[in-house]
Amino acid sequence: MLFLSLFSTVIKSQDMPSYADRAFIITDSSTQKNDDLAVIEGGVDENLYFVGPGDLFKISLDDIETLVFDAKINPDGFLLLPKIGLIKLSGLSLKDAKEFIRSEFARKYKSRNIFVALSGIRKIKISIYGEVLKKGSKVVFANSRLNDILMDGGFTPVANIRNIKIISKNGDTKFIDLLSFIRLADKSQNPLLEEGDYIMVDKIDKIITLGGMVKYPGVYEFREDETFSELIKIAGGFLDAAFLDTIEIIRFEEDNKTQKSVRESVTELSNKTFKLKNRDRIIVRTKALYLQENIVNIDGFVRYPGPYKIVEGVTKLSELIAEAGGFLPKASLKNSYIVRAGGEVTVDAEFERIKLIPRKDMTDDEYDYLKSKSRQRRGRIVIDFEKVFKDKTDDLVLRKNDQIFVTEKKDYIIIIGQAVFPGNLEFHADYSIRDYIRMAGGFAWRAEEGKVRVIKGRTGQWIEEDDVVLLEPGDTIWIPEQPQPPKFWEIFKDSLTIIGQLATVIAATVAVIISTR
Repeated sequence: MLFLSLFSTVIKSQDMPSYADRAFIITDSSTQKNDDLAVIEGGVDENLYFVGPGDLFKISLDDIETLVFDAKINPDGFLLLPKIGLIKLSGLSLKDAKEFIRSEFARKYKSRNIFVALSGIRKIKISIYGEVLKKGSKVVFANSRLNDILMDGGFTPVANIRNIKIISKNGDTKFIDLLSFIRLADKSQNPLLEEGDYIMVDKIDKIITLGGMVKYPGVYEFREDETFSELIKIAGGFLDAAFLDTIEIIRFEEDNKTQKSVRESVTELSNKTFKLKNRDRIIVRTKALYLQENIVNIDGFVRYPGPYKIVEGVTKLSELIAEAGGFLPKASLKNSYIVRAGGEVTVDAEFERIKLIPRKDMTDDEYDYLKSKSRQRRGRIVIDFEKVFKDKTDDLVLRKNDQIFVTEKKDYIIIIGQAVFPGNLEFHADYSIRDYIRMAGGFAWRAEEGKVRVIKGRTGQWIEEDDVVLLEPGDTIWIPEQPQPPKFWEIFKDSLTIIGQLATVIAATVAVIISTR
């Protein structure tokens, strides 16, 4: 199997042509599936289907009496007609065969109402080999096309569907680009099969990679005679976002080691004098700033929340809040915040290392760092809304994709964890942490009283009880639970194990002493 390196994280490519998006069938398939169909010629192209031994016709005419009968072409290619005899049909198109039958009856009978239809299609034997999942000889209906048969079995990952070889029983060979049929509905590349056809699907030998702004990017089988325009056509054409002034082609020099870049416009590349080469990598990039949206979203307690257009690097926070109708009465400027997307994503090696250490093996510093890092709010911008909207200072210039959250004004303290009655408690400016715990019914029996923490509503910061300077509305008091004590039976079992081991050691020691006397 061939392997290719990827263009980049921007240009999507594949190691091999993917047939997942090629599996749909663009066809008016005429393949007969049932021998019992009375008349099936509606699914057969009369000009392209050639009759042969085994084809069944239904014929009727009105003369002195009504005559209705079925007639099948014999192995020698003849059809037996009543009072007429044998007529040679094999090798004629269905259209010509029907006209021939009508003309023969017209010479013998006076009736002008002569009905001739194909009611049963013969079966033929073909062979399929190469990069297909179902190899060998197959018996199929004579109106079967190449696509019907190959798609029914499927391909291997390295099958070249753009250069399928069909060898007839008389030795004639033709090459078929099945992808042109699938993508472009080119019926000439989906021929009817004939008795004795040998179908060979080769492995991919040469490839060309097309990435970027086309409908079907990926790796394609390379064809010596294919132009740039033909390749783009088979790939579904350019997308609207495609930058057509400069297409980059990365190709190998004659030494098959050195690579170079060719940058041309679509007009230049469409010139028939430009030749694609094996292993070419074609990159169709996106137009600069194409449909780039400078949108900021406002959520929460403003009059008109939702998305708003900004001028990148110009529009300020105060201007956008005004456009959103201003704050609602319940809005809390103190606790409102902004989250900014993007920015450089870096890996904290120390954090990743500590995450792998069992808690019991961590130092206190490592554990504190783990907790702090885990609680970190990524992308949050520290800004004082009260200064912006009350003091008219420190206004923030917005960027696209900023998320503005205007929170509800909170007049309560939240207690979670091991309190008797955890929940929201009315805020009192002069209350301490312990006052709120008493309001919540005091500590629950499993509470670890010495490790109470406060989580600041505005910043998300975790603070130990003794370090809290001021409680504010929206703050959370967390009372942790004591570690689970060992279960009695586990302690008893472990004690018995130890006692047993000691008894064994003592018994062995005594035995040694006795034996040495």
